Amino acid sequence: MLRLVPICLVLSLIGCTTKENSSSFIDPETVVKDDAFRATIKTGEFIKLDAGYTYYEFENQESDTLMVMVHGFSVPSYIWDSTYHAALSRGYGALRYDVYGRGYSDNPDVVYDAALYSNQLLGLLDALQINKKINLLGLSYGGRIISAFAFQYPERVQNLIYVDPAGFETVAGGIEYPVMVSDEEIQDFKQSEAYSTMASGQMGDFYDATPFGGWDKRYEEMMKFKGFVKALLSTRMNSPSLEIEQRKIAESGIPVFALWGEHDTVVKLDEVRANLMERIPKVELFVLPNAGHLPHMEQTIMFNSILFDQIICCAHQ
Repeated sequence: MLRLVPICLVLSLIGCTTKENSSSFIDPETVVKDDAFRATIKTGEFIKLDAGYTYYEFENQESDTLMVMVHGFSVPSYIWDSTYHAALSRGYGALRYDVYGRGYSDNPDVVYDAALYSNQLLGLLDALQINKKINLLGLSYGGRIISAFAFQYPERVQNLIYVDPAGFETVAGGIEYPVMVSDEEIQDFKQSEAYSTMASGQMGDFYDATPFGGWDKRYEEMMKFKGFVKALLSTRMNSPSLEIEQRKIAESGIPVFALWGEHDTVVKLDEVRANLMERIPKVELFVLPNAGHLPHMEQTIMFNSILFDQIICCAHQ
C-alpha cells in the first residue's frame, strides 16, 4: 500500500525523481476495464452502480450475520482472502468488493474521496437488497471509507471494525476540496522512482515478509489498468479530516473496535492513538504482536479469534 504521507511530500518526491526525458514516455497503463475485460474475469460478479461497474464477491447470502470488508488504499479486495474465507467457513455471510479505481472495478473520471466510496458501498448494499445490519470492516484507507459510511448510515451498522485504519491522523486545515489532479502530475508520478518501486514496496507492509513471496507480483497486474495512478493521486489529495464524522460515530452508540499490528510502519498506532481514543472513547483496541500493517494476514489465527470469538459472536448473545 502506498505510504500514508502528506500529498505535498508525495508531489515533492515526484518532482525530485522524475525522469528528465518525458518525450519518450510510454504509458504503463495499458488495460481498459470495458465489457471485453470484464468477460475475462472468472471470479466474482459485476454490478453497475452510479459511477460505474463494481466487482464483488458475496457468499452465504442467507446468513443472519454479514461481514462486509472494505480494502485499503491501493491493494484490492483479494487482500481480505484469509478473513473472507474464515467468515464463510463459520457460516457467516461475507461480502468484499473493489472500490472504484482499484482492482477490477471501474476507474471513473471523478474525484476520488470518501463521499464517492461511501456512496459506492451504499449503492452496492441497496443493489444487492441487503437490509440487515452489517459488520463493517475497513483496512487502512478502508478505515476512512467505513467512517464516512457509518457517519451517514449508523442504523445500517452492527459493529464497526477498524484494521490498522487511516483517518485518525491530524490533518492540516486550509485546503479547499475537491483537489483536482492534472495530467502532468499523473505522468510525472508514472515516471518517478516512487512509482517504479510501488509493487516491491508492498512487501514493507509486513513485519516479516518471508511467508508472502509473490505478493508484489500480484500487485504489478493491478498497475496495468488505465486510470489507476489518477485514482491513487486523487484519493491521496482528497483526504480531509474525519474528526467530526468520528465523533458522531461515537455519539451514535455503534460498537467500535480497532485491531492493530504492533509493528505497523504505515499507520503507526503511537501517532494516532490519542486521536482515536479522544474521538471514539469507547473503542475497544486490540494490538497484535509480531504483525505489521496487515495483521489479519500475519497473525491470522489470533486475528480471527478476536474478530469472530470476541467481537462477532458477542453481538448475537
